[in-house]
Amino acid sequence: MNFALPASLFVGTVTVSRSALEKDLVLFFALLIALLLGYGIGFCTAKLIFKRNIVESAIAALGVAFSAGPFYGPALLGGIYGADKGGVAISLISLVLNVVIVPLSTIIIKIELERKSGQHDSISKLIGSSVFQAIFKTPFVWAPLLGFVFVFIGLSMPTVVLSSLKLIGQATAGVAVFVAGMTIAANKFTVTGEVVTLTLLKNIALPLIFFGIALMLQMSQGTTMFNQGLLLAALPSGPMIVLLSTRYKQYQKEASSILALSTVGMLITVTALIMILHL
Repeated sequence: MNFALPASLFVGTVTVSRSALEKDLVLFFALLIALLLGYGIGFCTAKLIFKRNIVESAIAALGVAFSAGPFYGPALLGGIYGADKGGVAISLISLVLNVVIVPLSTIIIKIELERKSGQHDSISKLIGSSVFQAIFKTPFVWAPLLGFVFVFIGLSMPTVVLSSLKLIGQATAGVAVFVAGMTIAANKFTVTGEVVTLTLLKNIALPLIFFGIALMLQMSQGTTMFNQGLLLAALPSGPMIVLLSTRYKQYQKEASSILALSTVGMLITVTALIMILHL
């Protein structure tokens, strides 16, 4: 996340032409809208149906909206399209997740905890702090952002630099899958109606939401951009929900369970999606 993935995402973005990158911006907005809708549905489900408090609902919502593109994306898209063909899509979902979705959860949790403790930091301060940490303290966010800047200003990188970063980035897929497996193994999980419901929202409802949003934004079905976005939306939840639940000592068992069950369920949902898309 701090070394191999940033190198992979930087190479994947900086080697794309400006016209192609501008064309791919519709994917960014489709992912942004879909993940925000998924977050809202997950939050309301946890809060209204399962009667969770606001902190627990925010973590549950993150479990629905956080699609593990930075973890499984390189292995999945690299295996289907080639090692260099999924970098832009993974970069875009990484930006959405870490600049919008994760800070949104953090802000909601901090506001609720401060309300209970009687502290009163301003909303603008909380938003600024969360976004700053999400961008400038997260290498796999600022690395592709830097790549986007280089593309738009027409700055090309020397071949030796790109080759070196590409070599470093090739470690991403294997290590990411290994780390995700270790995270699941380290956390006990249980299957409840709540966990199953939120997992179904993550693995099935979120890609369907993306499908509808993509059509509304007039993305052409069957194109590489459309299919990559759909596959990324269908990926399971990521370790971030476990990290957040552990940090705030709430919703830990449920977060681990959603992570584990959505990962196991990926074997069915992503496989079925690949067959449907004829990839």
